[in-house]
Amino acid sequence: MIEEKNRSAIDLLTTLSHELRTPLTAIKGYTSTLVRHEQRLRKWERLEFLQAIQQASEQLEVLINQIIEVQQLEAEPIILEQRQVNLCQLIKEVVADVRDTAQHSLRFQHSHPTDPHPVFQFEITGCTEGQETPHQFIYADRERLREVLKNILENALLYSPHGGTIEVGVRTISMDQILPTMPPTNARDQVQAHGTATAYNQRMVEIWVRDHGIGIEPQHLNEIFEVFHRVDTRLTREVRGLGLGLAISKRIIELHNGTIWAESEPGKGSVFHILLAAA
Repeated sequence: MIEEKNRSAIDLLTTLSHELRTPLTAIKGYTSTLVRHEQRLRKWERLEFLQAIQQASEQLEVLINQIIEVQQLEAEPIILEQRQVNLCQLIKEVVADVRDTAQHSLRFQHSHPTDPHPVFQFEITGCTEGQETPHQFIYADRERLREVLKNILENALLYSPHGGTIEVGVRTISMDQILPTMPPTNARDQVQAHGTATAYNQRMVEIWVRDHGIGIEPQHLNEIFEVFHRVDTRLTREVRGLGLGLAISKRIIELHNGTIWAESEPGKGSVFHILLAAA
């Protein structure tokens, strides 16, 4: 047990140092080139270097903020600012934000016109323009829920290296309807426990995000929501990140008395589900 804990600590420090070193190396390299060769670089080259420095700085900021947020969520009492949230409006906002971020990142990473790059499409189901639906409104902390949706959508992009369609859906469902469809994971136990404390016919709102990427092996589905957990397989080693986004998302959903879980098939993609009480 001690050896296992030590190995986990070493793996954590290795991942942490690698993820922090990557943007720092980029910042140092591009800055050094600008300082030494500023007069020889053409305007578009200087702009490209500055964009690289900006992107690496933003990546570093995200990593540091996630580490701080995990510590806060685990150690400090969190007070949610719950109010009525238009869920469909929020989903559309987050999809637009993630789409813009992905396009910006791809333009930079594949600046040469002949470079292949993944192309993503986003599809939203359950939200009809100009028509209110039973699941359109919930009570939640809007900014926290926005963070969860953004984490899951960005995760879908990261694990879809060849692009494809990212589907986001929302529907109203009762717990007695959702339980038979859930895989035997920790999340199922949570829903069953929640159901014994409330009515099984209680109206719930389910949000799901589906990608068609590399997928996750079944034995990792319970572990992916743990702090600093990274799925380390041949398929996932090229995916950057500390593995904090899903842990943060799970904690936020639990603060809303909700449940989050994933279903996946290696090579075919994943579906992430969020279950929250309807308003």
